[in-house]
Amino acid sequence: MTIINIVKGKRILLLTGASLHNLNTLFLFIKDKELNVVGACIADKKTQGIDFSYLKIAIKKEGVFKVFFQIVQRVIYKLVNSKKDKKIKLELYDEPLIRDSINSWNQPIHYTENYHKKETFDWIKSQNPDIIVVHTPYWVGKKIRTIVNGNIIGGHPGIVPSYRGIHSSFWAIYNKAPEKVGYSVFWLDSGVDTGDLISQGIINIEEGDSYITLGWKGMIEIAKQQIRVLKKVNRGIELPRTKHIEIPENSYYSHPTIFNYIKYRFSGNKVR
Repeated sequence: MTIINIVKGKRILLLTGASLHNLNTLFLFIKDKELNVVGACIADKKTQGIDFSYLKIAIKKEGVFKVFFQIVQRVIYKLVNSKKDKKIKLELYDEPLIRDSINSWNQPIHYTENYHKKETFDWIKSQNPDIIVVHTPYWVGKKIRTIVNGNIIGGHPGIVPSYRGIHSSFWAIYNKAPEKVGYSVFWLDSGVDTGDLISQGIINIEEGDSYITLGWKGMIEIAKQQIRVLKKVNRGIELPRTKHIEIPENSYYSHPTIFNYIKYRFSGNKVR
């Protein structure tokens, strides 16, 4: 294990997506007055709720048929679970408060479609951040990571490196490993959820949970833990960089297909 020492009082910049669970991370950072959060960059590539750039990449990588069956699964899932999930979402996120807090925040916010656009990159650099905190569905490349010399902290609603990628709660339960439903906070690197580990935690599965609501809960815990570790920095405590011994084969998961979902539903899982 190696240790990184970040001096007290560093400037923190957030990179987030535009979805409510992303904005909640910014809200939690804004609400905490101990950290020196100097601004935020909010990215949104979606058109009418669809990220066509991601869809294009997914089709190229996984094939049109698999992507089609993934879309079918998502449609069926929403038909079955949307009302129950909405109720839990309202309990987890106070959307009016979140949006009002962000709109009234007295620090700069930059809106973009892509963090790597020249205008956006220049804006990020101009904020002179010492640490970048990331909660976004979009890729954050080396060029941005070098702005802060690698001091960029992310997270994943799953236990890495065993469960990386998409819907880790689904795949942990699918694989009969509910003890792997959790979250991880780590230093971003060039891989997908492969960076040196800062900390991890388990999410308690409650009655009525779905794999989607477990993901939301994981994201909330990630933000809280990111705040906790950065507050430790303010007290002069060093943050770890715990390297993974190995990244297991087949530890990256994509969206489940309708066939995965049927098996999941008929395997006696209590989690929707």
